[in-house]
Amino acid sequence: MHYRLIIHSIGNLLILLALIMFFPVFWSLKDNSTDLASFLTAIAITLPAGFLMRLFKPEGKFSRREGFVIVGFGWALIVAFGALPLYFSGSVPSFTDAYFEIMSGFTTTGATVLGNAGQLGRGLIFWRSLTVWIGGMGIIVLSMVVFTIFGGGASMFHAEVPSLVPEKIMPRLKQTAIALWGIYAGISLLQVVILKLAGLSMFESLIYTFDTIGTGGFSTKLIDIKTHNSLAIEIILIVFMTLAGLNFSLYYRAIQKRSLKPLYTNSEIKGYFSIITAVTCLLAGALFVGMKLPLSKALKYAVFQVISTVSTTSHTIRDFTLWPPFAQALIFLLMFIGGCSGSCAGGLKVARVILLLKYMKKQIMRAARPRLMLQTKLGEAHIQDTVVHEILAYFFIYVMLFVIGGLILTATGLDLVSAFSASAATLSNIGPGFGAVGPLSNYSLLHPLAKWTLSFLMLTGRLEIFTILVMFSRSFWKR
Repeated sequence: MHYRLIIHSIGNLLILLALIMFFPVFWSLKDNSTDLASFLTAIAITLPAGFLMRLFKPEGKFSRREGFVIVGFGWALIVAFGALPLYFSGSVPSFTDAYFEIMSGFTTTGATVLGNAGQLGRGLIFWRSLTVWIGGMGIIVLSMVVFTIFGGGASMFHAEVPSLVPEKIMPRLKQTAIALWGIYAGISLLQVVILKLAGLSMFESLIYTFDTIGTGGFSTKLIDIKTHNSLAIEIILIVFMTLAGLNFSLYYRAIQKRSLKPLYTNSEIKGYFSIITAVTCLLAGALFVGMKLPLSKALKYAVFQVISTVSTTSHTIRDFTLWPPFAQALIFLLMFIGGCSGSCAGGLKVARVILLLKYMKKQIMRAARPRLMLQTKLGEAHIQDTVVHEILAYFFIYVMLFVIGGLILTATGLDLVSAFSASAATLSNIGPGFGAVGPLSNYSLLHPLAKWTLSFLMLTGRLEIFTILVMFSRSFWKR
């Protein structure tokens, strides 16, 4: 393990983080806010720390192990330093709360410990949402755009952006990072312009864009979209939440070929929209029958909440914990599915769910006809059994983390529904759950142990489990 190389690289990330902190300073200066001192103090700590770590002369070459360590410890340290402005401002009672809030931002979870974020200064509000936007595509990928990272970019790229079939859309990894961030920034800019034309201020347009494209769902109010009471804004957010849940590498292929064919022919995207359509119909029916809502209103609420949940954005226009049990069950199940692989969304990912269902069907058929030779396919691609076995292991660990997280939360005194929904909501990077952590509530009253547990689940879910858990293996640290 080349520790100097690791320390030097994490130093680069802290320098980048300190530079990013200057963006919210603009809003603090504009408002002459007391937040300004908090940001300047945080920058004064983060920047020298980054430069001190860069003094370690890198030795050796990158391997997958160094990549995992840089991504895992890098993210944890970035969150720790990124929490300093919120902590120094006195807006939260403890560093635990500040760490939870910024971990929620960088992992695009959207869970909050703040009762009313609208009371924060605009600098801190901007910082919370900016962490969501940065975390959506990944700060390691961003650092590959800004810095030249020695030659171990591939190991870090695949550790931060894991995929069923990791691919480079350009010959060089740095070009791939630039292409992905370019598409990400382009879609974000488009949403800012459209929201501005729809009547929002520039600040609000930026906040909603960061939260939507980053699939984080932070807002200045708890039931945020309702406060604007604008169908146009709801439609805009529905469209861009949907886009954020799609595979960004397919956008590049569509641009390259000047055709939408790579999008509408992709089997995972077909599954994504099939899930949205089916669950929307079921949810609208449940609201129409169970709550006697007009069909148009039931359909509107269903479309918005389904897309918000499956893309793991967690914007809300109604308190879904007041809906019929069947409707709540549908939303809970969607939390686990998530968006497409290669997207900003969390959850298991649609491709994994499809392959698990196909493998289950294959095993059922084999039970009746043991000699039958069947292949698992995703679209036209043949998927090897070794890949499916990895998905099965991933699914088992996912469920195990969900259960362990829920058990730890119940041990701190949280009720069963709140504990297990919080575990699912953070592991899948959703945000609000049910019960005490529903959309009208927050995570502030949880025990510190519960907050640290959920912070770990957020990070593990964002980096798709193996990147974090592999470092708990003794063999990982051996020569």
